[in-house]
Amino acid sequence: MADLVEDDLLVPKKSVNLKAILSIVIVLIILIFGVVFWNQTHPDLDYLASTAGPEIEVNIPAGSSGVEIGRILAKAGVVKTSLIFFRAATGDERAGSISAGLYLLNTHLSAKEAIAQLLDKKRLQGKFLIVEGARISEVRKNLINEGFDADQVDQAFTDLKLPSEFNIGNAEGMLFPANYTILPGGDPGTLLQSAINRFAQELEKLQFYGAAKNRDLTPLELLIIASIVQGEGFNQEDFGKIATVIYNRLKIGMALQMDSTLMYVNQSRGEIRVSNQELKSSSKYNTYKYKGLPPGPIGSPGSAALTATITPAPGSWLYFVTVAPGDTRFTDKYSEFLKFKAEFIRNYKAGLFKGSK
Repeated sequence: MADLVEDDLLVPKKSVNLKAILSIVIVLIILIFGVVFWNQTHPDLDYLASTAGPEIEVNIPAGSSGVEIGRILAKAGVVKTSLIFFRAATGDERAGSISAGLYLLNTHLSAKEAIAQLLDKKRLQGKFLIVEGARISEVRKNLINEGFDADQVDQAFTDLKLPSEFNIGNAEGMLFPANYTILPGGDPGTLLQSAINRFAQELEKLQFYGAAKNRDLTPLELLIIASIVQGEGFNQEDFGKIATVIYNRLKIGMALQMDSTLMYVNQSRGEIRVSNQELKSSSKYNTYKYKGLPPGPIGSPGSAALTATITPAPGSWLYFVTVAPGDTRFTDKYSEFLKFKAEFIRNYKAGLFKGSK
């Protein structure tokens, strides 16, 4: 009998708890819908669409959160309130790709319009591109063309803080290829150090140092290989095979014989083949004359070339020839290499390569 009474007493207790929870849920739903409705029906939170004002420059610093971007835009008069921008950004997954930089934006934009303009790369001002394979000499020239003083640029290169694993006295091969922003009143040192820092981040992400150790190479030696892979290849598939050719040649003590290393020392670009005179060069970058790796990188490899150098394509290739644009062939047989070379020469003489004579 006591058990029956106990059970009877528990029934209304459970019923009360369920009703209380249900009531709380209903109140929360009503509040959420009320807030959403209120936001949508109160124009004082947002500018109306298609009422944009004049354009202004707005700087979005690196690492800015959505809240911080909203505050910057509201203070500049681009959006009416930072709150409405943040809410619009959290509801638009594309907003996660908004990059830092100096933008040319209209004032008096709705939050959605502001997001659209921030995603428009044409509005990003002061862009400075470091291309894959770029050399220090080329980056220096481009910075001077942007209006920086030559002495200022040279000092910026001197003051760079390089990763401790690359204590070679210069940043060749370490200016990671990407778009960087030149802010008003900015200096070349800040831009260049950003490229170095990005390079260091990329190596950590790719576990570059562990890969070098596994191959019994120094980080510098692996970077040199990656720079040659970048200089010789045209696409991801070629990169992986070229890296394998380099490793296979190093393993058997065969000269690398890479045109890209001679082009580097001669500061030339776009040549399809090197001349007999160039082949006689006494430079240590002449990998036809000297076995092993050249003294340093020949340019800055991009992510694809770095990845291919770390994880090369399996194969026994020792030779490769680009017989026609977009057609690079690999072989481990010298006789087949000679056939590829003959086909290249025929195509070269026929003018199949851009710039051939």
